[in-house]
This record gives sequence, structure tokens and C-alpha cells, in this order.
Amino acid sequence: MKPANQNSAELLADGFVSYLFDTYRGTRHVRRIASWFGFIIKAVERLPYVSFSLRRARQLGFDYGGRTFKARYNHTAGARGGIDIVEVLPGRGAPEGKVVVSVVSLSDAERVYTSLRARLDRHIRSTPTP
Repeated sequence: MKPANQNSAELLADGFVSYLFDTYRGTRHVRRIASWFGFIIKAVERLPYVSFSLRRARQLGFDYGGRTFKARYNHTAGARGGIDIVEVLPGRGAPEGKVVVSVVSLSDAERVYTSLRARLDRHIRSTPTP
């Protein structure tokens, strides 16, 4: 059974999209990535025993498999920017580990929805505990 999340997936998705449109006034990259959030947040919600929350104003943070991850915008992902899911390493300043997956299209977001657990499990198996 999953632990109860303080923020429902729908509220979190609404919060991200509202933040983007309020802060960036619907610029092109915002319009392009806004549709991806639902897939990514629902993929995280589907993970067993996961807890997720808003990290800072612009990042989705979650714990899975004894590790901490975040989804964040990356201006250099793909040709026009995208969303990376990266491991957050222990230590001062929350240093970032390897990118688990980059989302640079709506199709990528759909693939993350169907395969995030397998990708995270593969990452955890192949990356020693910091």
C-alpha cells in the first residue's frame, strides 16, 4: 500500500502549470512542456511506496528505492529544452547525480509514464549507493 501523499498528483500538476504560466506568461517553451507534467507526475505517483512533493518552486521531488530524485527543467536537454529526472545525492547543497531520463517530447513523457519504475530500478542497480 502506498503512503498517503500530502499533495495529490492533480494539485501538484495544477501547481506546476500555474507557476509556469504565471511566472513565464505562456512563453513558447512553457506551452510546449506544460502538457508533459501530467504524464510525469502520474508516473511518479504509480511507483510503489513513493512519496513526492514540490521541491523549491520548480521541481518535483520524490523518494524511491531508498534514493531521492527530482524532475527539473533543463534548458540544454534536446534541441529546445526538456525535463530531466535526476538523482539527488546526499551532501551539502543537494548535489545532482546522473540523469535517469530526459523528456524532450510528449512521446517521451508517455514513455516515462509506462517505464519510469523500470528505468529507476535499472539506475539504482547500476549506480552504487553514494
